[in-house]
Amino acid sequence: MNDRDIARQIARGDAEATEEFVRTHYQSVYRFMRHLTRQVEDSEDLTQQAFVMAKQRIATYRGDASLRTWLHRVAFHEYTHWKRAHRTSQRLDRSTPYWDAGFDVCVESAVLAEALGHLSEQHRNAFLLFEVQELSIAEAAHVLRVPQATFKSRLFKARKHLCSLMTERKETHIETKNVLKPR
Repeated sequence: MNDRDIARQIARGDAEATEEFVRTHYQSVYRFMRHLTRQVEDSEDLTQQAFVMAKQRIATYRGDASLRTWLHRVAFHEYTHWKRAHRTSQRLDRSTPYWDAGFDVCVESAVLAEALGHLSEQHRNAFLLFEVQELSIAEAAHVLRVPQATFKSRLFKARKHLCSLMTERKETHIETKNVLKPR
């Protein structure tokens, strides 16, 4: 069954098709929202809101992009509305925890999460859609409603900036580890 058929079934009120649609795409949308908001509760709320809006708008699905891409576009639209209503930004805690061997496993992801927080919103969104959500360049550009060339430029700049930030942060974490290492 193709995406247009699935969309038609959902639009007709087919509960099984709707459940399968949610089951198939929930984790991907939630993960995307989690990266964008950095808050569990907000991510859950936005994910649910995205599926509610997708169900309401499913009849408008034309098949220009995959159903997954279309859903991410709906989710991103919900996020942009939420963001306007919540204009405050939150920084990651910069306090340094006591370091033990178990932290070594988490350093890479912590460094990446911190570095993502320092990217511009446009660059962070491009990186998340392509690298984390694994959308193609065409799909991600479609979600953000920008030309593919613009998307590629944002992705290139995001990667370049992240490499620089992560190298810098990793060196800081290694220095911190050496200072905090138990004797």
